[in-house]
Amino acid sequence: MLLLALGLTACGDEADTAPPAAAGTSAAVLPPDSCDGAGDRVKNHLSSAEVSSVVVNGQCTSVVITTTLGDDAAAAALRFCESAAEIAYTGDVNAVTVLAASGAELAIGISGAKCMASA
Repeated sequence: MLLLALGLTACGDEADTAPPAAAGTSAAVLPPDSCDGAGDRVKNHLSSAEVSSVVVNGQCTSVVITTTLGDDAAAAALRFCESAAEIAYTGDVNAVTVLAASGAELAIGISGAKCMASA
């Protein structure tokens, strides 16, 4: 009887633990200083009040620049993209995206190619 009670208690303890999937979810979030500071370097290089944030996504493969630009500011977005491309393509970073304040993609660049305005 004592063994049965201990067995039931052990089962109850297992049910109280967090599922393994929850632990795996937080592992996908990159710490601020990850990617060798690529995001900080790009933000400092752009040094514009129109740049809201610079985030490195994926496994340090894509720099996303969020701006205060309107959806019709493709020329300014291209300038940001080209300027960021001067220093962004180091390590695993191989893409730059510039977003309007609305979240619309204004320009995109990939390593080895010129930046292009989004259609």
